[in-house]
Amino acid sequence: MTDRPFPLDFSSFTPDPKPRTWLVLPSDFEADAEPDETSSWFEADPQTVLEAFIGAGLDDKRTQLVRRDGLQAELMQKSAIFGFRDYITVEAVSSGAGSQLAVYSRAMVGHWDMNVNKKRVRAWLDETVSRIGAQALGSAK
Repeated sequence: MTDRPFPLDFSSFTPDPKPRTWLVLPSDFEADAEPDETSSWFEADPQTVLEAFIGAGLDDKRTQLVRRDGLQAELMQKSAIFGFRDYITVEAVSSGAGSQLAVYSRAMVGHWDMNVNKKRVRAWLDETVSRIGAQALGSAK
C-alpha cells in the first residue's frame, strides 16, 4: 500500500508523472501539485458532497468503495477488459458556505491511460452536480 497512502495529503503529495492520472483541486487550494482541473463549488456541506460523489462512483460499473476516513474516501474501479485496478481518492473540503472536491484518479498499470481517468472523474463530477447542484469556478486543461 505504499503506492497508495491513505488518507492522502492533497496539499503535499506528488502525482505520478506518467500520463495516467487526473487531479482536481479546489480553487485557491494550496498544493505542491498543479491540478488538471479546478473543482466546482457545491452549495452543500462537505459530507453531503462526498456522499454524492461516492454514490456517483458506486453507480458506475466495476466500482467499489475501498476505504474511508472522515471526509476522504478511496474507490477502486476495474477496467472492463483486463480488470486492471484504477484508484480514485476524493476529499470534500469546506469552501465558504459550501464545499469543493479534491479528486486524484490514477491507473496503476501502464504508461498512458487513454484519458480514462479524466473521463471517469468528469463523469462522476457531472453526476455529483446533477445530484446536488454546483456552480462552475474553474477550468480544465
